Amino acid sequence: MWAQSPPADQPVLELSLEKAIAIALSPKGNTSVQLAKESIHFAHSQYAQARSDLLPKLDAAVTEQNQTVNIRALGVQFPPNAQGFVTPVEVGPFYTFDARPRLNQTVLNLSLLRHTQAARSDVHVAEAESDSTRERVAGNVARLYAASLRAQAEVETAKVNVSLAETLRDVASRRESVGEGTALDVTRSELSVSRNQQRLLAARTALVRANLDLINALNIDWNTSLRLTGQLGANPPETLTAEQAVAVALKSRADFILEQRRLESARLSHSAAQLERLPSINGYADYGVLNGVLTHIAGASLRLPLFDTRLEADRSQALSVLRQTEIRQKELRNRVELEVRQALATLASAQSQLQVAEHSVALAEDELGRARRRYESGLANSEEVVDAETRLENARNDRIAAQFTSTEARIDLAQAMGTIRTISF
Repeated sequence: MWAQSPPADQPVLELSLEKAIAIALSPKGNTSVQLAKESIHFAHSQYAQARSDLLPKLDAAVTEQNQTVNIRALGVQFPPNAQGFVTPVEVGPFYTFDARPRLNQTVLNLSLLRHTQAARSDVHVAEAESDSTRERVAGNVARLYAASLRAQAEVETAKVNVSLAETLRDVASRRESVGEGTALDVTRSELSVSRNQQRLLAARTALVRANLDLINALNIDWNTSLRLTGQLGANPPETLTAEQAVAVALKSRADFILEQRRLESARLSHSAAQLERLPSINGYADYGVLNGVLTHIAGASLRLPLFDTRLEADRSQALSVLRQTEIRQKELRNRVELEVRQALATLASAQSQLQVAEHSVALAEDELGRARRRYESGLANSEEVVDAETRLENARNDRIAAQFTSTEARIDLAQAMGTIRTISF
């Protein structure tokens, strides 16, 4: 329902929770999802850059030079000539023309190979990070959707309360007109109407703000009017045991999968650092024309690190990162189980609170009915009815709060189990 009717030209979006999550996770949805997608593209480019070190490198160059050379500066010395011939110090100017392609290829470098594998693993990490972001966004959207449903329910309850207060006012006015009531009863009932109207205005404002928060999370047009089709406090599905829920969480939670991917990447990086001390072989070749003469170079080089303190620092750093990742992975597993067990306990308590709240509303409605019959029969004054109305208002507000708490508990459990993207209510 609406706090107010939207303009005729204002788009209206009927929105279930499933649809809201789908919009937020779409390519043009929530900005966090868009940024996570760009992180995947960046990781792919880093992998391509790392892989390029293992692929052939082919380039070509064409050079034409005019130069004068100091041959003594080049280390060329001629013995003195007995006939008085003087060897020139400078040679030139002369022209040279050189055109040739060059090829370089890494033949064997285990460290580069392992770095490339680590970069490939980083792509999987970025994908897992994106999945974790999508889970967080889905959870945030579910909470905002529930908040809008709560605000919507509060508006509806406020409307009912206004209607009840107006009915009592009308009864008090009629009784006063026939001499069976007092002006105090009328004033008291009018005050109740005014108080409930103020609460209705506040509830409508809260609904507008809650819908704007949801619109912002979905990244849709600000002028869109939302018509939520969900139901606050809907009966939750049958819950699993703690052990079953934890098992689902460890298989489904994106942040746990992300930490496993990070651990795999850290192990590869550590292995790459260890392999940096091994020999590497690089091949090279070029072929071209130098001043009309075909020339070429072909060869291979073997590199064996003998003394480089940076290599030891690389290994130490990679080992530290690996150990930190292992610690975080173990800590996250404990946190997953803690969150699942806490969510199950909270949901059970919330369901019990909701049952009590429903019973309280039934009792308050019965009390109000009795008070109104006593008042209309002249056995009580309007104060008794107003008090009964106030207790019914409080009971209904408590029921809305209990429904919201129950819904939040369902969201927390789904978030803890990694099934938030499939939740509905």
